[in-house]
Amino acid sequence: MSALFGGLWFAGSFSLSGNGAPGDEQEKLTAEEAGANEGREQPPAWEVVFKGMKFTLPQKGKVYLHGSGCMNIRQDEQYLIQINIEEDTVDEMWARMEQKKESLMKAGYRMEKEAEYSGEEEYEYVRYVISLEKERGSEYERTYSEVILAPADEGRHMLVVIPYDGTDMEKLDETLREKLYEEAFARAKGIWEGADPTDELDDEVGTLWMEDQNLDPEHQYISEDILVYGDGQHSLSYRLPEHCMLTADNITGKTYFDEDHQAYIQTNVVKYTWMTARDMAESAADRNLSRPLASGEVTVSGRTFYYYTYSVLEYGKTKTSSVYQFYGYCDLEDGSIYSIRGYADDNPQAADEAYYLEWMNISVL
Repeated sequence: MSALFGGLWFAGSFSLSGNGAPGDEQEKLTAEEAGANEGREQPPAWEVVFKGMKFTLPQKGKVYLHGSGCMNIRQDEQYLIQINIEEDTVDEMWARMEQKKESLMKAGYRMEKEAEYSGEEEYEYVRYVISLEKERGSEYERTYSEVILAPADEGRHMLVVIPYDGTDMEKLDETLREKLYEEAFARAKGIWEGADPTDELDDEVGTLWMEDQNLDPEHQYISEDILVYGDGQHSLSYRLPEHCMLTADNITGKTYFDEDHQAYIQTNVVKYTWMTARDMAESAADRNLSRPLASGEVTVSGRTFYYYTYSVLEYGKTKTSSVYQFYGYCDLEDGSIYSIRGYADDNPQAADEAYYLEWMNISVL
């Protein structure tokens, strides 16, 4: 992100007319997110520490710390929000706009919205929109991106880029395009205005936060489930403890949330030709585990599961907690391996093999 946009800012004016001021869109988004989170017991926010700034983000969509040095925030299918933190203030960047505009034009970009500088203390930012024809990897003839410079901590600014990668902007009329600009800007503005400098350690590159969604809101709790594997040719079933709900079903398997124990459990079947279930469990000895707790085997309905458990101490600003983790593996008849992973904050039961007996009591269909 920085390599592409890091020095390519330019001057001009940016019209904000047509669909209300950014504050109107931000108030609307804030109200929507508050309503969506109403009734939840846990605070509906993620705390992400990135390059010396702490961001408080709604538990919506996905947040990923990319190896290129930017934070990717996906809360809407129509656009992505990317944030980096760079040297120099917004005023210093604005002073170099004209020469940066020339660099941008030479790189093949077209100006869709000329840059505007808002010097008011409450709304200080630089903002503009650019587009590029036939951008590599895009399915659209022309891709649009909004670029914003906003204050960070002393002497630094936030580089915010909003690629409209899920929208064919060329097919939108001016009214719809302006509406989308204002919605995305309001969401990004809420993110950078809620960030504060911090002395806490940055979260690791590659960290991913994902929204857990109930896949069946009308029948929240399920008592049993079926896991299909082997390209749909095989399946197995198991029962679940009370008050479990399915939160994810994808390539990594099925993930459940046990409300009674505040634990997450993931089941999956993988094909291994060079490792057995025992091998996978014993390979834990080669892993850099924080606090190994136990390892062993347990037999349930004639099937042997090999497991290991450990805990990780997580330090927060106001609380230090232990995350307990369990990994269990079982060989299936066709050479596949059925795996169980469980984890929970401050709940040692999540590292007890007895807690997983119902997930271990499988029937191959």
